[in-house]
Amino acid sequence: MTKSLSFATLFAGMLLATTAHAQTSPLSIGASASVTDVKYASQTETGYTWEVNGTLRVTDYTSLYSGYGETSADFDNTNGTKTTLTSSYIPVGVQVNFPMTMGSVYLRGGGNYYQTEFGSEKDIGWGATGTVGFELQPTVGPKMAFELTYADRGDAETSSVSVGTSIGF
Repeated sequence: MTKSLSFATLFAGMLLATTAHAQTSPLSIGASASVTDVKYASQTETGYTWEVNGTLRVTDYTSLYSGYGETSADFDNTNGTKTTLTSSYIPVGVQVNFPMTMGSVYLRGGGNYYQTEFGSEKDIGWGATGTVGFELQPTVGPKMAFELTYADRGDAETSSVSVGTSIGF
């Protein structure tokens, strides 16, 4: 009787431990909004960026990152009219996290596939991107992040200050 009770206790303990571990997925999805300085040719204007993104945790310290975003900024022409620059992009990168007490600091680097339009001009290609950020509450559930991002999008370069939120599963 004692052996069967010990086996049942051990089996129940393993089942509960497995269930608790299975509730934590390495996937996180989020969204962010940014104030963005856009440099095009010799002009710099302030615009905005929005992005939806996701991370897939590979280890406790590294993640794969991707998403979709759009940047927009209005540029003054010499004739007094405005031309809008729009850039849609898909970032792909690796993120390295440095855990702290109330969150984590992270660095992200990679590339972005972009399509930039400025008036009748169109530029499509790959560019580099880099981010440094701080995330509050790096546990399962809602998180808040603050980021500084630089991206090369061919003829356009962007520097962004972002605030975002994400949820882990």
